Amino acid sequence: MNRILTPCRTFARSTLRRVPWLRRQLFASVDYAIVTPEQARKLQTAGWKRPLTAFRQDRAYSRLLQQMLEGAPRIDLQVAVEAVRATGIDRPTILEVGCGGGYYRQVFAQMFGRPFKYVGVDYSQAMVAAARRRCPQTRFEVANACQLPFADGAFDIVFNGVCLMHILDFERAIVEGLRVARSHCIYHSVPTFTDRATTYLSKYAYGGPVVEIVFNRTELLALFAKHGLELISSWPSIDYSVPVTPERSTCETFLLCVR
Repeated sequence: MNRILTPCRTFARSTLRRVPWLRRQLFASVDYAIVTPEQARKLQTAGWKRPLTAFRQDRAYSRLLQQMLEGAPRIDLQVAVEAVRATGIDRPTILEVGCGGGYYRQVFAQMFGRPFKYVGVDYSQAMVAAARRRCPQTRFEVANACQLPFADGAFDIVFNGVCLMHILDFERAIVEGLRVARSHCIYHSVPTFTDRATTYLSKYAYGGPVVEIVFNRTELLALFAKHGLELISSWPSIDYSVPVTPERSTCETFLLCVR
């Protein structure tokens, strides 16, 4: 039997390598390439705005959420809740920037264990539509991370949910998040290098072409400090190794206090 399966597996891997379209439909993140910041800006596409991308991401997260409901949450979901708890705020108001399909609203409801108020925003109408279907009683809005439609200090916590790496104007997004945060900012599952400069990438995510940034950790912390954010704590998140660099990258969640 092994003699039959092994050639089949070899053929399948070979087919995936030869057929980009098939590969991009089956895997969450594929076809990474290093690009310059200028190339990244030219390559900006509507990948995250495609309804099919939102559908595929929603399907992947539905499996993760089911595991959580069964008592086995993945480490990044646990870390998100731990970071919010670490603020020490009773009944916090939370703005999630880059809410996608509203997954972390469900994570907090299941695992946080305290009352909270939540609003989610995403620049993708398709993602917001998915979030509204998932959590119909929750407020979700279409909004850009670099121009949030909220007053100064409107929320106790601004939770940037796995999206800083997809924002080319990331410094502006950090400043804008700080503006609407009363107490804390959380940057969740941020990919970082310790021994490589901030690097721009192109890739396909859930079948859609997108750009991505892996930050140099020292540079990112300096940027936070520059704008008055004090690092309180950080946690390792899911394993994240970019396949096109010799240097290893990781994911980290940062809890920062507004000075």
